[in-house]
Amino acid sequence: MSTNNLLLTFFVALSISAFSQSLIFAELTGSPTVNTTGWNLTGAAALGDTGGDPDTNPDELILTNNVGNSSGGIFYSQPIDLSTCYQWNVDFYFRINDGSGADGIAFCFLDVPPAGFVNGGGVGIPQTANGIKVVFDTYDNGCGANPEIQIYNGIGYNECAAGIVKVNNSGGNLNFIRSNDYNHAIINYNNGVITVSINGTQWLSTNYTVSFVGYMGFTASTGGSNDRHSIKNAIIYADIATPNAGSDISICNGSSGQIGAANNQNYLYSWSPAIGLNQTNISNPTVTLTNTGTSNITQNYIVTTTLLSNPTSCPATDEVVVTVKPDASSTINASVCQGGSYTVGGQAFSTAGQHQVTIQATNGCDSTITLNLTVNPILSQTINETICQGGSYTFFGQTLTNPGIYSQTVQSAAGCDSIVNLNLLMSPVLSSTQNIEICPGESYTFFGQSLTNTGNYSQSLQDVSGCDSIVYLNLTIKPTTSSTITHEMCQGLSYNFNGQSISTAGSYSATLVGSNGCDSVVTLIMTIYSIPEAPSLINNSPLECPGDLLNLSAAPVIDGNFTWTGPNNFVSYSQDTLFSAFPINMGIYTATVSVNGCISPSTSIPVEITNIFSFEDFTFPNVITPDGNEINDKLDIQSYFYTCSDFELFIYNRWGNLVFTHKFDEAPFEGKATDGSELSDGIYFYKLNYDEGSKSGFFHIVR
Repeated sequence: MSTNNLLLTFFVALSISAFSQSLIFAELTGSPTVNTTGWNLTGAAALGDTGGDPDTNPDELILTNNVGNSSGGIFYSQPIDLSTCYQWNVDFYFRINDGSGADGIAFCFLDVPPAGFVNGGGVGIPQTANGIKVVFDTYDNGCGANPEIQIYNGIGYNECAAGIVKVNNSGGNLNFIRSNDYNHAIINYNNGVITVSINGTQWLSTNYTVSFVGYMGFTASTGGSNDRHSIKNAIIYADIATPNAGSDISICNGSSGQIGAANNQNYLYSWSPAIGLNQTNISNPTVTLTNTGTSNITQNYIVTTTLLSNPTSCPATDEVVVTVKPDASSTINASVCQGGSYTVGGQAFSTAGQHQVTIQATNGCDSTITLNLTVNPILSQTINETICQGGSYTFFGQTLTNPGIYSQTVQSAAGCDSIVNLNLLMSPVLSSTQNIEICPGESYTFFGQSLTNTGNYSQSLQDVSGCDSIVYLNLTIKPTTSSTITHEMCQGLSYNFNGQSISTAGSYSATLVGSNGCDSVVTLIMTIYSIPEAPSLINNSPLECPGDLLNLSAAPVIDGNFTWTGPNNFVSYSQDTLFSAFPINMGIYTATVSVNGCISPSTSIPVEITNIFSFEDFTFPNVITPDGNEINDKLDIQSYFYTCSDFELFIYNRWGNLVFTHKFDEAPFEGKATDGSELSDGIYFYKLNYDEGSKSGFFHIVR
């Protein structure tokens, strides 16, 4: 196999291995300013700009400036447990330049994130720091030709330490490490196997199996010399789900509460212990616990979260505490006289027996009070007497001449009142009044008299107690009434009027029984509205691209109200409507118009979009021949198909250097670099970015 083919095979394998993780665990990216959320900066570390990229934005993390005896570091605040998390990748760009050649840059996985850093040969790594260190060493401390790439596992760091694995600058092969340009580094950890690659080439590999919880970060120092050390676009990949056990909660004895958080369909959940949980494999189970004691008890729950797509991914845990508060109870024995009441918890009780009241105690839970209530009776006697108007009645020595209720209270043996009640009635000259209404032509019989005229009549009688009684009659002859109603409806409908089906405009009359029971004349005024014609519609379909403006328009109708319906639950009540259309908006649009509430037949028009293309279906060509014969001279993505989607094409040579970029509507690739120089025949790598994702691979230039 040729050297070029060996390099290509290795580069593809390296790319697959380096990006096998699907989730970003941490990153130091952002433009125009780096986002350092979750990272802790110490020492000289700060955001800034170097001469290593074409802009002046603070999108670089400078660990040290080009001064002597300076050190700095940045570590991510969330740890990774290597006893359960077996794979991770670190992808970043580093630059060492602008001085006379100093210590270098290190990527570290340490059991304790360092609070301070050292200068000199330690590359900023504290002597007590325990863990893995990958070092890009640019200063020779007497242990080999520098620059060097080194891997070391243990306490502290020394480039001359026993057990350190390294590759040195034999023949100047590592001179590029200290350069004005940024170098692209990938560090891969896979079950203890550590590989280090720079600019697409693997330089070093070793096996350090560790199983502790550690923190990832970068350090650098200048020692007695000086250089500016910086990194940018750092991304750490690891398949770690984010656990969320929710906030601590408090519940009452026997009640329920919910723990956890909203479900993430990409996660697997496992709760422990299972006591009190309705389910142990969901994101937010319900917990129900009892507490029969007198003080609070607690129960801790731990949720373990892994990825659904990778059940062997790094598990992550979170904990929540559930406090269970007890109930309270008490008993009250009390007695009242009949008619009295006893109040507990704001409730008044007046019946004998056992009563229970539930109130809220000071701990916020139910408190049960049991009331045993005895009701002592009030002895009573009632006397009913009737006298005629002007008579009298004697009650306990009182001569009563007026009707009413009279009482005499004595005390019973139980200490409650005993009452004698007198219900004294007086039969007056009794009278009653009858109000009678009859229709014209009818009669009413009053004590043998047949009455047909409106008027007031009376009759004297004697009641059963021997007192006078008078009956009065108010007789009224009711009038004949009339009314008018109006009704409006659409052509083709009918209206029921006194059993008659009305479907034409006009005036109609009927004699009915009125609300007073007598004849009533009702007049109907009927109005008929015609049905409008189906609306005339136009649109600007077919559209060229997704997102183009769609114009739906209807011919105007006097006093017309329009209703549009269409795909994706589209509804509009405007005569004309304008919006950006996408594939989900394609289909049939229908409109009706209503006048005076009468709805026309509907009219439908189709809407379609001509150019709908997905880059997922695009196969990248594998060779171009830029020899000037106008056959396969260009790598023009827009010449292979028509697309409305933005894209960006990056082309790299076999050393990983970017030689050409191409965006939507820009000049295509014709075998030349960005500066116009012709590129040599051989293998080149591409990366095509688009809204839905990206594609990468290689192709050949053959002249």
